[in-house]
Amino acid sequence: MESVLEGYAEYYSAELSEKVIRGMTENALKCQYNGGYVPVGYKIDESKHYQIDELIAPFVKEAFLMYVNGRQVKDIVAYLNDNGVRSSQNKPIGKTTVTALLQNRKYIGEYRYRDVVVPNGVPSIISKELFALAMDRLEKNKYAPSSYKADERYLLTSKLMCGNCGALIVGEGGTSQSGKVYHYYKCVTAKKKGGCHRKAVRKDAIEELVMRKTVQSVFECNAMDS
Repeated sequence: MESVLEGYAEYYSAELSEKVIRGMTENALKCQYNGGYVPVGYKIDESKHYQIDELIAPFVKEAFLMYVNGRQVKDIVAYLNDNGVRSSQNKPIGKTTVTALLQNRKYIGEYRYRDVVVPNGVPSIISKELFALAMDRLEKNKYAPSSYKADERYLLTSKLMCGNCGALIVGEGGTSQSGKVYHYYKCVTAKKKGGCHRKAVRKDAIEELVMRKTVQSVFECNAMDS
């Protein structure tokens, strides 16, 4: 009798597990929330679908831009907490949360559950281009963490467009054989060897040029009058 009861319990447990997985898979095919934590910047509506939290989403996008610009994870943690951003459990943001945030493909609209992958199944908060840049830096950090210790800010990242192909121009750093660190801006398409031949430009040169032009525009008579 004991053996029969144990067998029945095991069968019931396996059947229940299968039903739960089947139900969650059905939810996934509809791109519905399947439990667990809700990524920062999203909320769940009455129909169990992901919706953008318009108050928090801009901070998420800024977090990605900060990281791509060369800021450290600790800086992003401080930025989010200083602006009152909290996790879905209403807890302060930590380094683990930010690292997970930078790798979460939901932010580019991709819904995932087990073998179910639905592109554009979730409203996107950032572009695929920006996400790829963040992933690229995460990958480099994994193998050469010391190369990103310098807190270098690229003020023009996401504000410059390539005159050849129209893609974003972003900040990037490199180290010569002598150990000297160089900072410059480069077209994303050229960076990925996607066909654009736009050469990189020195960071200090282009930032100084933009600053001079900005100051010049501000002090022009027409600008002052308007």
